[in-house]
Amino acid sequence: MKMGDYTAYAIDVASVNRQGVGTSVEGVLVDPETLKPYVADEQAAEHQMQVGSPTDQVMILLARGHLAEAGELIAESRLIDPTNAHLRVLDTELTRMQGDFDRAINRLRKLAEEFAGTDYEPLMHHHLGLSFYAKGDYKAAATRFRKAMDLRLELGDDAYLVNASSICLNIAEERVEQ
Repeated sequence: MKMGDYTAYAIDVASVNRQGVGTSVEGVLVDPETLKPYVADEQAAEHQMQVGSPTDQVMILLARGHLAEAGELIAESRLIDPTNAHLRVLDTELTRMQGDFDRAINRLRKLAEEFAGTDYEPLMHHHLGLSFYAKGDYKAAATRFRKAMDLRLELGDDAYLVNASSICLNIAEERVEQ
């Protein structure tokens, strides 16, 4: 599989509505309180499980809370494409969802260093923001979301990616102010 075969997932947010924050994976939203994914439309999610990329499938498994299955799919997919940045990020997402925030943060810091100056750097900072948010360090989360947003603007990324970091930045900043 080539890099292009993977959806530029992550919790790359498209919009916010009352049900949650939109993602690039059909049927999956992100809870605006926890910034964790969940399945909002089971039919759409099931369709994506059948036709989507491995990253789509992992995201749906994570959103369903099927962490062991997600881990198996990540491992199988990384055997085929061990350097795939999206799979490496999802591996840290799995670690975060298992509650090991410090480990996820340490791994993401290393990935951010490794991918510094590339198109993947904003993705690493965005996920660092998610992990800091999950840990309850909202100030550090806001710093990383801002860095991701700034880098995405600098790179001329798609508007939905810039919005993803902007929305998460706003959510984290609201928590800092509480």
